Amino acid sequence: MNKQVKQLIGLGLAGAAAGAAAFGLYRATHPSEAKGAPAPGGTRRRRDLTDDLFDMPDGVTYGDIDTPDGGTIHYAEKGSGRPLVLFHGVTLRHDVWAPQFQMLADQYRVIAVDLRGHGRSEVGSLGLGLPRLATDVATLLEALDLRDAVLVGHSMGGMTLMRFCGDHVDVLDERVAGIALVATAAYGTVPPLLAGASRRLLDRGARQVAGGRALPATGLLNRRAVRMVFGDAPSPRAIDIVTRMTTSMDDAHLIGSIQGIVEHDARDALRATRTPSLVVVGTRDTLTPVPMSRRMARLMPGCEFVVLPRAGHQLMQERPNELADLIDALVARIEGDVETVAEAVEADGGPVSADQVEQPVEPT
Repeated sequence: MNKQVKQLIGLGLAGAAAGAAAFGLYRATHPSEAKGAPAPGGTRRRRDLTDDLFDMPDGVTYGDIDTPDGGTIHYAEKGSGRPLVLFHGVTLRHDVWAPQFQMLADQYRVIAVDLRGHGRSEVGSLGLGLPRLATDVATLLEALDLRDAVLVGHSMGGMTLMRFCGDHVDVLDERVAGIALVATAAYGTVPPLLAGASRRLLDRGARQVAGGRALPATGLLNRRAVRMVFGDAPSPRAIDIVTRMTTSMDDAHLIGSIQGIVEHDARDALRATRTPSLVVVGTRDTLTPVPMSRRMARLMPGCEFVVLPRAGHQLMQERPNELADLIDALVARIEGDVETVAEAVEADGGPVSADQVEQPVEPT
């Protein structure tokens, strides 16, 4: 295979983020996006980013749910109370949420899923793509009989939840109390001018994998590349964990997952969603940058929007204290203890300050 073809396949694998990264590098470091440092003090669960925080705690149980097309959904859970269901991004696994298991399982029934094609979940006969992932969300909620659940989706996991909101409105209304979309996007993950080329290159990569050849572009997914998706001063342990997850993913599943991201457009689904919602993004996120996340928040009636200064794309690992604070605040809003997330974080005095939260906006 000549050098040009290898470079084109590499571009296809990176196509889902290429345009957003170039635009986001400027906007994500622009001073107008920084809402100020987190407030002093902290919640009862505030934790330092020591290595042990990134390990799954003792007492986690595991299960598998059969899907209608012959696949399986692997999940981990710990704790009791209101279900808190966590969905990871592309190339990751359920255990990327280890900090949330450690910090939140004393208050919630924390459940984290391996999306199909990732970890120990098996792909069924209908293959990959966001519509199938969305159906898996509905299957999980019904199989575990979860009600009043709060769903948290990171990156592709957030896109999965958006598709679920559009395709499974009955399950959403019956079983879901709130949604948090973390470092993700509603549309436009690839600029229109690059979309066609990205599709062609991904198709070429898919044919190569189907023919039994490994992707040379997987060499691009190394520790140095992974470091670029984090913000300021991340934990080396967190970088190692993401690198290991990313480089161990099956090539065919990687291609199929990225193809779904390229096609993603959930604007209509979000405009119709009335479930209490929250969007969170870091100012150093070059994959789903601040402007992209703000536009997404404005699609949803009553959605609140939070910007975390100096944080990158891996918010569950970079800012677990802030994310725990925001999940608690969303639950307080759902339960009627406060009218807005801003009021909840202000009353709590935790690592997120009220001036980091933009008030609900009218859908656009």
